[in-house]
Amino acid sequence: MAIDAKDLGELQKALNEAAGKASVLWTTFIIFQFYLAIAFGSVTHRDLFLETPIKLPLLNVDLPLVGFFAVASTVLLIFHFYVFLQLFGLASKAKNHNTLLTNVPDESDRQYIRQRLDVFPILQFLAGPRDQRTGFVGFSLRLIAWITLVATPVLILLQAQVTFLPYHRAWIVWLQRVTVLIDLALIWYFWIHLRSVDDPIKGVWRKAWIYLGGAGTLCVVIFSTYLATFPGEWMKTHLPEPSELQALLFEGNVDRMRGRPQSVFSNRLVLTNQSFIVDPEKLVTHSFRGRDLRLAVLNFSDLRKADFSGAQLQGARLSGELQGASFLGAQLQGADLIGALQGASLTGAQLQGARLSGELQGASLIRAQLQGADLSGAQLQGADLSEAQLQGASLHRAELQGARLSGAQLQGAWLVNVLVWRASGTPNLYLADFPDIDIHQKPWKDDETFGEWRDAIANSVPAGPLRARVIEQLAVLDPTGKKESKDLLDQRYWERAHSSQPQGEEFWGKRAMFLADLACSGRGRLADLWWGDSTPYVARGVLQNLQSREFKEFLDAGARKLFTDRLLEGKSDSTACPGVRGFTDTDWADLSKLTLTSP
Repeated sequence: MAIDAKDLGELQKALNEAAGKASVLWTTFIIFQFYLAIAFGSVTHRDLFLETPIKLPLLNVDLPLVGFFAVASTVLLIFHFYVFLQLFGLASKAKNHNTLLTNVPDESDRQYIRQRLDVFPILQFLAGPRDQRTGFVGFSLRLIAWITLVATPVLILLQAQVTFLPYHRAWIVWLQRVTVLIDLALIWYFWIHLRSVDDPIKGVWRKAWIYLGGAGTLCVVIFSTYLATFPGEWMKTHLPEPSELQALLFEGNVDRMRGRPQSVFSNRLVLTNQSFIVDPEKLVTHSFRGRDLRLAVLNFSDLRKADFSGAQLQGARLSGELQGASFLGAQLQGADLIGALQGASLTGAQLQGARLSGELQGASLIRAQLQGADLSGAQLQGADLSEAQLQGASLHRAELQGARLSGAQLQGAWLVNVLVWRASGTPNLYLADFPDIDIHQKPWKDDETFGEWRDAIANSVPAGPLRARVIEQLAVLDPTGKKESKDLLDQRYWERAHSSQPQGEEFWGKRAMFLADLACSGRGRLADLWWGDSTPYVARGVLQNLQSREFKEFLDAGARKLFTDRLLEGKSDSTACPGVRGFTDTDWADLSKLTLTSP
C-alpha cells in the first residue's frame, strides 16, 4: 500500500511534539524526585523530635514537618501518575507510527524516517532507529527509563516512610504505605505499554523478568507494610514479629560511643548528648505534650523543664538533666529515668516496671503507678509519693528522708536498707520486706549543714516556682524547724507494721501469690482502661526485681516455684495470666531460671 507522505509527516510532527512535552515533564519529574530525596535525607531525629519545619527552596517558606510528610508522598504519586499518562499517550502515537512504517518497503527508508524523531530517550527505544532500540544502546535507554520511572519513585516513597517512622504517627505512615501500593500498581499497569515492537526481551526471558519483578514487588510490599513498623502499631502487636530481621533493619542496640542505632534504619528516636533548651538565660524549653515517644533514647540530654505531659514513653530511656520536667499523666511503663530529676512532676504517671534512679529530691509522684518498678538507690528526699502504687517495687537503699508516703501502696515491696528519717504518712506495708530500716541517718554529710545541702539541690533546679517548691518540700528536713508532721514514721510504726505481717510458711505463700496476682493482672483494671495497658511491664518489672541479688531472700524456694508456675500458665493459656502477654523469649527464659536461683 502506498504511504501518504503528508499523513506520515503529520504523525511524525505530532509524535515529536508529544515527545518534547514529555521530555520536559520527565526532566521536571527527575528534578522533583531529586529534591524530595534531599529533603527526606536531610531530616534528622532531632528535627523529628522538635518538629522542625521543612524550608521550601526558592519560595523560602517553612512547611510544618508533619504536613510535609503527609503531602510530599501524595504529590509524588500524583506527579508519577501524570507522567505515566503522558508517556502512555506517547507510546500510543509511537505504536501508530511503527504500524504505518511497516508499509514502507525499503528498510533504509524506514531507518531514515526513524532518525527524524525527537531524541527523547523513551521515544528512541519505542520508535527510534534499530540501533537505538536493540543492543547495548537499547538496553541503556530502557535502564534509564526503568531507574527514573520505576526504581527511584518507589525508593523515594520508601525513604519518606523510613525517615518519618520514628515520629510514630500512624495515619501518615499508613498514607505512605498506601502511596507505595498504588504506585506499584501504576507501574505494573503502565510499564507493559512502554515497549517497542521489537523488544529484545521475549519468550522465556520475558517471563523470567516478570517473575523477578513480581518478587521485587512482593519484597517492597512486605518491607513497607510488615517490617517498617513502629512500637505500639497494630501490626507490631498482633502479627508474628520477625525479631532478628526487625533488629537488623530497625531495632538495633544504640552504640554508646556514637550515640546511634546499630541497625540499618530506626523506628524510634535516638538522641544523645544534646540540649533542647530554646533560651538558656530564661530556660525556655520545648513542649512534647501527648507525643508518641515509645522506646526513644534521650540519654545525657538537657531536658530541664521539658513538658512530657500525657506523652507515650513506654520503654524509653531518659537520662541527664531533667530538673523540673513534667511527666504529668505520661505513660512511662518499662522506661528508664536516670539522672537529675529534682522537682520533676510525675503525678499520675504510668511507671509500671520502670526504673527510676538518681536525684529525685522534691519530685512529685502523687498517684503514680509504680507497680514492679525499680527505685533502688533513688534519692527521694522530700518527694511526695502520696497514694503512689508501689506494689512489688524495689526501693533497696532508697533515700526517703522527709518523703511523704500518705496512702502509698507498698504491698509486697522491697525496702531493705531504706533511709526514712522524718518520712511521714501511713503507707500500706502488707507483705512488704523492710529489714534494716534506718530512721536516724540524715541526708547531708557530717561536715555539711542542712542549708548547704538544700541550696546545692535547689540551685540545680530552674529558678522560679519550681525552685521554691523544692525548697518547701525539703523544709521538713530542717533540724531547726519547729514543726514536725504528726504522722512521722517512727520506730514504733515500723515495729507495728512488722508484727502485723503473716508468719512462717503462710507469709511466703501469701507473698508469692500476691506478686503472681500483681504480675498476672494485665488489662481490665480501671487504670489500664483509662491510661493504657500495663502488660507486660508489671510482670517483667516484678520478674527483674526478683532476679536481682538483693532480692534473693525475698521468696523462699517454694514461693519462687509458686510464683513461676503461675506465670508459666500464661504461656499456653493467655487467660490464665493475661499480664504476661507480650513476653519475649528472653522473658520466658528468665522466668524459667528463677526457680534455679538459690534464695
